[in-house]
Amino acid sequence: MPDDNSDNKQHYFSPQPQVASEPVQFETTVRGLTFSLVSDRGVFSHGAVDNGSRLLAETMQLPQQGQILDLGCGWGILGMVAAKLSPDAHITLIDVNERATGLAADNLRRNHIGNAKVIYGDGPVALGEQRFDAIVCNPPIRAGRQQVLRLIEDAAGRLTEGGSLWLVVRTDKGAKTLAREISIWLADVETVAIKGSYRVFRCDK
Repeated sequence: MPDDNSDNKQHYFSPQPQVASEPVQFETTVRGLTFSLVSDRGVFSHGAVDNGSRLLAETMQLPQQGQILDLGCGWGILGMVAAKLSPDAHITLIDVNERATGLAADNLRRNHIGNAKVIYGDGPVALGEQRFDAIVCNPPIRAGRQQVLRLIEDAAGRLTEGGSLWLVVRTDKGAKTLAREISIWLADVETVAIKGSYRVFRCDK
């Protein structure tokens, strides 16, 4: 699948996609876990798990307890994997795309995941004062550098001491530059996986 949504020139980070709904049901296995899912047009990675999110899901190491955030959750694959890997933790999924959050909530129900909730809204605003022990994110690169940096700066400030921010970024979309910029807020930035055109970063506080 493409790394972005080009339906009618709309972006997956549009709050209310205007492209006609065309839901697709499918099954997929990520990290040895099988999920029954539904996705839709106007949402990132329609009909399949994109390669970047899959690499991040296969790589991320999360706490067994505490609070975990899936920032920019789309239809929810990272949050669902996190919930299965850390059943005693509480998972929050958030996205600025209203259709995406509806799908994420549906996918949680489909897969009988009870230790997670979905929030619709802009993370830096909608999350209030919430803090997290781990944050996972496939950032919306097409939203522009300033928006991505805004999300990451806010995420860094939400981490508890010893917490980790996990990111996946395409190398040809400025991954190395982004890693240097992240070090402004989180000094310990490590490349933990490289596969194809993607890099996964672990950024510890």
